[in-house]
Amino acid sequence: MPKVDETTREGRKERVFLHLRRNALGLTEAELAEELGFERRTVNNYLRELELEGKVYKEGTLWLALPYDKAELRRFQVSPEEAMTLYLATRLFVKQHDKRNEPAETALLKLAAALTTEAGVGREIHQAAQELRQRPDDGRYNRVFRTVMQGYIYRRMLHLTYEPAQGNPFETDFKPYLLEPSAIGFTTYAIGHSSLANALRTYKLERIRAAQLTPQEYDIPADFPGLEVLRNAWSIIYGETLITVTLRFSPAVRRRVEETRWHPSEEKHEDSERPGYLRWSAQVADTMDMLPWIKGWGAEVEVLAPQELHEQMMGEAKALAESYGWVVSPRRANPQRPSVRDTFADFFGGSDE
Repeated sequence: MPKVDETTREGRKERVFLHLRRNALGLTEAELAEELGFERRTVNNYLRELELEGKVYKEGTLWLALPYDKAELRRFQVSPEEAMTLYLATRLFVKQHDKRNEPAETALLKLAAALTTEAGVGREIHQAAQELRQRPDDGRYNRVFRTVMQGYIYRRMLHLTYEPAQGNPFETDFKPYLLEPSAIGFTTYAIGHSSLANALRTYKLERIRAAQLTPQEYDIPADFPGLEVLRNAWSIIYGETLITVTLRFSPAVRRRVEETRWHPSEEKHEDSERPGYLRWSAQVADTMDMLPWIKGWGAEVEVLAPQELHEQMMGEAKALAESYGWVVSPRRANPQRPSVRDTFADFFGGSDE
């Protein structure tokens, strides 16, 4: 068969899509080939391309059209400073992704092409897209990412196979209500209703082994608070019960801590017990996703409250000492709370001099 030109090819692919839109119950490849007069292999090629474009999906042997409505960005002008803000946003996005993300890569390339300025911001955004292209790609993540996005955009329930960090894989029908990126673990989470638990659940995209769109539509409940659900979260773990975390930072890092607003509820003030030290506190729903941040300050931070977290960090310090071959000695009795460095000196059996 002679090769068709690109215009003819795109027209035929569009006919496949429009034919599916007119058949809400779906059609098989064989039915499409017969009704349109195309070779079945040709129809399969068109369908796979339309699937990558987010226009169709497959359920069993049936192909169905999504209510695809192409979004177009109106022409707008931005100042050089506003353009740089877009560049910084793309840089942050790329840094947050440790895997190749083709939909995001394409979006950045389109933004780079549209953003022309003598400041060269479009070129820099193009470079950010190229950097994203260098990320490893196992094939599965892109499929999962695209399918979850489609479920959220078109309000279609998803059928997921999920493998938790601990426990056995399971299957569930899932209605995504909110998508949230997290710098911890360079990942994205989906928050929504799980049929297995009949309750809100948070699923990490990397742990979704397979995702399939279903024809079942859903609405996000009116009482779902949206981003407000994360108001009390440190990163992604949310809840109504609050835990007050109080930390003491040493003078060595005090300025760095004061430079940043780490949580909406945080309070910072001079430590009345130890001049020069900073006392920091915040109310969070859970401390699990806060731990990496606390550990990152090393010996320059001490957990004062809650007691459970204080003891957990004591255990971490002990385990760290043992992993480096230090002999852990019992803490000496001291009526006054020791400094962070004194505490580690007690653990390690040495001094901070």
